[in-house]
Amino acid sequence: MRRPVIQADLPIKTNGTIPNKRRLLLFSVVRLEDMLAKGNVWYVRHYEKYFDEVHVVYLFGEKGQSYSQGQTHLTSIAGSFGGSAFDLLLAPYRLLLFARKIKPSSYLTADIVFTWWTSLFVRIMLNARIVLMPVCLPESIYSNSNRSVSGVLPIWIERIFIKLSFISSDRIIVSSNAEAQYQWLSSDSVANKKIKEVTVTVEEYSGPEFYDHQGKKLIREEKEESVLLYVGRLHPEKMAVDLIEMMRCLIDWGCRVRLEIIGDGQDREEMESQSKGFGISDKVIFHGALPNPQTVAYYRRACIFVSTVTGTALREAGLIGTPIVAYNVDFVGELLRDGETAFLARAGDPEDLAQKVSYALSHPLLLDRIGEAFRNEAHNRWPLENIPRGLTEAFEGDD
Repeated sequence: MRRPVIQADLPIKTNGTIPNKRRLLLFSVVRLEDMLAKGNVWYVRHYEKYFDEVHVVYLFGEKGQSYSQGQTHLTSIAGSFGGSAFDLLLAPYRLLLFARKIKPSSYLTADIVFTWWTSLFVRIMLNARIVLMPVCLPESIYSNSNRSVSGVLPIWIERIFIKLSFISSDRIIVSSNAEAQYQWLSSDSVANKKIKEVTVTVEEYSGPEFYDHQGKKLIREEKEESVLLYVGRLHPEKMAVDLIEMMRCLIDWGCRVRLEIIGDGQDREEMESQSKGFGISDKVIFHGALPNPQTVAYYRRACIFVSTVTGTALREAGLIGTPIVAYNVDFVGELLRDGETAFLARAGDPEDLAQKVSYALSHPLLLDRIGEAFRNEAHNRWPLENIPRGLTEAFEGDD
């Protein structure tokens, strides 16, 4: 099946004087520096297929950071409190000031926990209509990790906040690919009345440059070690620390493997310390955050992509055909089938993850087959030509 190719520069609407210019304001309580550490933050440029300008605002993090590509702008409007409770307290006012400055035609957020609070003033003062786009299954996270989505609130309080976010939103969009998420939203009496099912969401796609580089050939090198790959933020909710315990098990069992990690975050120091403590630091390579196009070569070289809790990177591995071993957490259970399109391990059990990796490496023909099976499904699920349709379904009528 021919892989889709997209040019790095998307067709962008003119930036001249347009009376009814479409401007998207996408806001989040995460840190801009954390999103930059993902490497694939520029997937938001796909919004340019519908909007004349795209403004992504981060309410936590270092003050005054700003980056632009095309008509997409990433801006931190945090204060000097380092993402503390003071930044959250002031977030509604800061968002209001920014919205008054750019005059958005549409508002979007994926902050399922704090939407009710952060959008408070723009809803009251600007009569803004808030589109909420959940990107996780909170109940799955609660049951598999016993952690809250925010990582700081007790689960019972977080459930109340999520209900408030449903109440304060005017529309809740969910992808037609996300059956489990649709079922969860439908089970809530408030959310059920506001659901708008769309063909796809932009959050299901990688950045434009990823597709541009995807078609380039790479000669796979013959190595004595099997290369395992993880791409993603190194934060507690990603459970990436489990990868070190997984590697310890594999090395103890005599597996000739090396783990390459692309991404950065607060857990990196702990992971490096554990690697040294286990005596496997030479088998765990930290590359830090890399631009999205550069990750393509790593996906192609890897024997297995190992996913603890990943989203976009999991789809990227699928698009390239890198076989996947993953924790069965969040949306993974509905996306992947154990033994058919991936090997799935018990969530939060690094030894079981190691066993699945060991089994996969000892069955190379099956490993190749599941990689190709999910690659075919990935290209059928996420064709680039579906993005404009999904955006129209999500935002038509906002003007």
